[in-house]
Amino acid sequence: MIDQYHDKEHLVAIMSHLKLYYFPLSGHSHKVLTLASMLDLSIETVTVDIKSGEHLSESFVHLNPAARIPVLVDGDTVITDSHAILFYLARQYDPARAWYPTDLATQVEIQRWFALSASELCTGPVALRGIRVLGKPGNEAHAMQQTLRLFSLLSTQLEQSPWLAGETPTLADIALYSYTALIAKLEPSLRDFPRVLDWLARFEQLPGYRALPAK
Repeated sequence: MIDQYHDKEHLVAIMSHLKLYYFPLSGHSHKVLTLASMLDLSIETVTVDIKSGEHLSESFVHLNPAARIPVLVDGDTVITDSHAILFYLARQYDPARAWYPTDLATQVEIQRWFALSASELCTGPVALRGIRVLGKPGNEAHAMQQTLRLFSLLSTQLEQSPWLAGETPTLADIALYSYTALIAKLEPSLRDFPRVLDWLARFEQLPGYRALPAK
């Protein structure tokens, strides 16, 4: 692990060639690119056009049998799933351990938000955006209900701390930001959650912030 290295020049020297297979409109891809930007990592991107079914091609399925983006390739290491990629980059390329701190309590909080990102975020904002923007089939009323539930959970947490896992931004914030911000721009009723909107605005002021997909 990179934890033992504290010299940034040494870190750059040992960093393998990073390649990300992604789709530009994907919030999950945006999470990874955001962390890479905040860590000042050089990363090659390869577009996988999921609209045309490129993610189902033999070559991509060989890379990721689940046929999902994003996929990160770091030398001989292949990591699938956006949360796994976030964890890998934070452990491998963040010697300061700012994004995945060493204390257990914060790590537990990050994992809790990862779980919500894989549940309420996906059944809420991800599904709702898919229906409205990408024309995917789905139950819009249920997706909206789940979105409101997630925003309520976020608001409750942000009443207690400025960031989702405590006093400083972590992987928890990166994991939840992209789709939360994208759906907040689409749905006017979500303006009723000022703490969430304030959190989004503060996140966008962080060094290395990467702009959201166009829609």
